[in-house]
Amino acid sequence: MTLLEGYGATETSPVISVNSHEYNRPGSTGKVIPGVKVRIENFETGEDCKVNEVGRILVKGEIVMKGYYDDSELTKEAITDGWYNTGDMGYFDEEGYLWHAGRFKRFVKIGGEMVSLVKVENTLEKLLPMGVSCCVVDVHDEKRGSSIIATVTIEVNKSELLKKMGEELPNIALPKHFIVVRDLPMMSSGKIDFRSVTKIVQEILTNPDKQNS
Repeated sequence: MTLLEGYGATETSPVISVNSHEYNRPGSTGKVIPGVKVRIENFETGEDCKVNEVGRILVKGEIVMKGYYDDSELTKEAITDGWYNTGDMGYFDEEGYLWHAGRFKRFVKIGGEMVSLVKVENTLEKLLPMGVSCCVVDVHDEKRGSSIIATVTIEVNKSELLKKMGEELPNIALPKHFIVVRDLPMMSSGKIDFRSVTKIVQEILTNPDKQNS
C-alpha cells in the first residue's frame, strides 16, 4: 500500500492538494486539484510570493465554504474577496508542489520578530504537573504589537516558570501574564477553542478584579 500525502480543511470540502501515483513528491502536500486556486501571500506586502518563498496559504474555488453558520464576524475574518485564509504557511516549489510550513495563526510578531505560540505552549506544558492544561494566546500590545498570555488550570509560581522557560526561549517569547481558568473552552472537535480563550483573556485583562495574574 502506498500512502499519498495531501492537504485540506473542513472549510474547503475538504481537499486542496494531493500527491498521486503519477505525481508524488514525499514530504509535500502534492499538487493543487483541478478547479481550485491557491495563492501564497507575502505576510508583509500581501503580494504573491516567489517560488520557495514561505507565505500565507489562501484558497479560492467552488470547494470553499460560503461561511460559518451564524457567525458573520468569523466569516469576514476567514474569507476576503472569495479567498479563504487557511491560517497555514506554505510555499510552492519549482515544479508546482505545495509544501506546508506550519500554522500562521499560531505565530505572532513581537517587536519585529516572529514568535511561535506553539513552541511557547509546549515549553510551558513540559513544566506543569501531569493533568494540568495550558493554552498560550496573544493580545494586542500598543508598544510591541502583541503580548503573550498563558492560561493554566492551576495556580502557578510565575517567577519560577519564567526562569525555567527562559532557559529554552528568548525573553521576547516569555508570557507577560499567567491567568488561571477553571477549564479551557473546547470545540466540538475536541481541540482547544483559541478564539474563546483569547476572549476570556481580554475580558480578564480589561477587568483585573476578576483574576489575579
